[in-house]
Amino acid sequence: MDLRQNCQATLYVRQQTSNAPKWVAFFQDFVDASAFGQNSSTGAVLSIPWQQRTFLISFGQGWHNIDSAKIETEFGLRTALNILDPTNIRSIDRSTLEVQPTQLREQSGRATEVQYFGIDVERDLLRAVTGKPAEEYFGSLVSGLDSIHLSLEIDPVNLPDLLGRLLLAYRSDEYKNGPFRWIDHIGQIRDPELIEDLDNQLIDSINCREVDKIWMSVPEIIDWNRVVGFRYSMGRSAPRVYDVRVLDFLETFRNQEVTQEKLMQRKIYCVDADDNPVLDRPAYYYLYAEVERNNEVCLLNNGKWYQVERNYADTINQKFDAIIRYDKQLPNYDDESEGGYNSRVAKDDPGQYVLMDTNLAYVPGAASGVEVCDLYRNEREFIHVKRYGGSSVLSHLFNQGLVSGELFRMDVGYRSIVNEKLPEDRKIGDPEKPPLPGDYRVVYAVISESSEALSVPFFSKISLKNCITRLESMGFTAMIAKISVEEKRKMLKTYAPGTDKI
Repeated sequence: MDLRQNCQATLYVRQQTSNAPKWVAFFQDFVDASAFGQNSSTGAVLSIPWQQRTFLISFGQGWHNIDSAKIETEFGLRTALNILDPTNIRSIDRSTLEVQPTQLREQSGRATEVQYFGIDVERDLLRAVTGKPAEEYFGSLVSGLDSIHLSLEIDPVNLPDLLGRLLLAYRSDEYKNGPFRWIDHIGQIRDPELIEDLDNQLIDSINCREVDKIWMSVPEIIDWNRVVGFRYSMGRSAPRVYDVRVLDFLETFRNQEVTQEKLMQRKIYCVDADDNPVLDRPAYYYLYAEVERNNEVCLLNNGKWYQVERNYADTINQKFDAIIRYDKQLPNYDDESEGGYNSRVAKDDPGQYVLMDTNLAYVPGAASGVEVCDLYRNEREFIHVKRYGGSSVLSHLFNQGLVSGELFRMDVGYRSIVNEKLPEDRKIGDPEKPPLPGDYRVVYAVISESSEALSVPFFSKISLKNCITRLESMGFTAMIAKISVEEKRKMLKTYAPGTDKI
């Protein structure tokens, strides 16, 4: 079909089907199916080549016939951001980089500004936005994610003009001057070709044993008091190891080539003292990697690739480096579990430490018990201990310390409960009085076998920075510490009795 001179469009009409609704079968013994009629499925896709691009406009169910792997990701989102009025937003979809990632949709009863949607610009990924266009030309409502949806009446012959203006909006950086300028800080990569390219780069580095920026860590929150080690196979001859390491894991391939498919097929098991799996996930999800590409940093985290703007990555790293490091030496880790470590430290030095691990405080109105801390030190220090792990694992630790700190600062009842759990000679003076600024310290202690200075995954750095900022705003001194692992513990391997260890 001719839309205008030099613009030939092709209309693809989806074959119409008519079927009775599936739920009709529920009444088949009582009502004749013809009483319900039939549902008709119709649709079409209009393909318009314009300005070196091909635009697809779907009608009805036509969008089912579009291959999502071939479309320009986030075309609709970026275009919508440049044409809508930022003071007239109706709906925002976002995903979070919290302990457990979630998808959220927030809607306003009336069009309003972005600031009223409660977005955390450092931990949220913008997924979609709906609002009123700034120009009447684009209609009354615009919504964008990968595709863009417009509410307007238009003559088909004017479509090329509309598409040209949408393409200009997509290419514009105008949104960077407004309230959405933060969206380029972090973005989940969803382009299949780019993901494949990054995976290939990752696999090449692994096969060349160039793993300086590739690590392994537990991808999910687990009960470390149950976990005593890991196994790269549940075969009888496979040993149980203390921790997961890239090079140790690669040894199990016995010089075979590593592929992305094999990393998805091979599982790594967190096991308890009886070698029962506590968690089993594909090895690919244990990988944490940093790849530089086009002056941006790409991160593999829990099986997903993210793209981080270079300036933003540098800012977060600088803020992490500026966090206060703990000024005391914590005992080395040489234990089967976190709980074992906490118990041993408190038992070996009762003059300094009080064991608070698993001693939950139940506050009226709270949905669950709150872990005060793992170890309480005489110098009014709440020490939270966690084995090194992926972003979700460490972010859980940081938020745990924040929740406990907030309650201790704000809630008289919580302070009284904490006081009851402390020995007579360590009790706080008067629970009725809020602590004075600087009186108490919150220490995040991470058990790490690395010989280098403590570092954590990028998303954990964001979480840590936010938690420490909030704790400091309440008057706490907040800091991070590294608990080193004894060398013999790092090398420990446990074999099943009677297994040939050669």
